[in-house]
Amino acid sequence: MSKKPGLLPKVEIFVIGIFFIGFMMWAVSKCSSTQRRYKQQAAFDAAEQARADSMERLSTDIVPLDTSIQPINPEPQVEKVRVPILYVIVNGVNMRTGPGLNNRIVDRLKLYDEVEFLGEVSDSTQEIKLGENLVTNEPWVKVKTRKGQQGWVYGACVDYYKHELEGVETE
Repeated sequence: MSKKPGLLPKVEIFVIGIFFIGFMMWAVSKCSSTQRRYKQQAAFDAAEQARADSMERLSTDIVPLDTSIQPINPEPQVEKVRVPILYVIVNGVNMRTGPGLNNRIVDRLKLYDEVEFLGEVSDSTQEIKLGENLVTNEPWVKVKTRKGQQGWVYGACVDYYKHELEGVETE
């Protein structure tokens, strides 16, 4: 036999090479089509997310239309402020023009008269003897009567609760 290489190994290498090249072409086409599908899916998902975001923004931005009938000239809103009411607890207490016993008397208030507390209190307190065993040290408070008169009364002579102060000597 001859020592020359034959044609068979060359054909085998050629067939194997063709098979390998064919396999490579098939694998590359499969990979690229899968990659294309992934890109298409990513684009589709991004578009869906953008649509969902815009719909969410629209749903939060939409305010229901006010279909109620409004008057042409609406009346102004009047805010009612609750004024604290104080009760006179000493019969015949004097309401004065200012805080202190040396101010002029404006009115004489009866027991259980209602007065509006105007939110002003004197800076200092004053000690006054109201009875034999009753000495008080209270500030003066600014009040307004039901008639509309404003003045100052001694703080010990008014209270938020309706009762009579015991031990007071009135004239």
